[in-house]
Amino acid sequence: MKNKHVIGLTGGFGSGKSTVAKMLRKKGATVIDADQIAHQTLKKSNPVFKKIKALFPEALSRCGRHMDRKKIAEKIFSSPGKRERLEALIHPYVFKRIQKKTVASKKRIVIAEVPLLFETGFDRGCDRTLAVTCRRPVRIARLLAKGFSRGEIASREKAQMKESLKTKKADFVIDNSGSLAKTQDNVNRLWNRLEKLKSDS
Repeated sequence: MKNKHVIGLTGGFGSGKSTVAKMLRKKGATVIDADQIAHQTLKKSNPVFKKIKALFPEALSRCGRHMDRKKIAEKIFSSPGKRERLEALIHPYVFKRIQKKTVASKKRIVIAEVPLLFETGFDRGCDRTLAVTCRRPVRIARLLAKGFSRGEIASREKAQMKESLKTKKADFVIDNSGSLAKTQDNVNRLWNRLEKLKSDS
């Protein structure tokens, strides 16, 4: 977009996308989280809510004002067909919101954190792409510590493009396998490159 440099940020499940996004926000970027926008569709006030409720009536909360994310996750990660139908409902809304937020941003560097960046084709709307990578044993250990089961981890990994392929497709790659200090160093170097790209454009 004019006067904006949009970076699509992605990575494997548990790779540390949000960690890198927070660091980039502190450096001065606007960060737009696709997952946060997607979660809004599960609230009754959202225009997509009724269609999601029709797809997953059993996941409606007792109060009827929102959908149960955990119940939906259990369904979609065991049923690719339902996952695809849900994504077809949510993704258009999410992408429109990202575009609106990008236009509204007063910062020239905008980070769009989109887990399914390449899978959905949203990368085509970005100026550059960034993949956060992390060695699988480290990712698994971090996710287990957060309370995910090995079954949940395997199901979510299966639903995404392999991390190795994401890194091949991305313009930039940050390895988040080490310490936070090391990741911060990587982010600092990336930011310098982005600042240069911004000034050259």
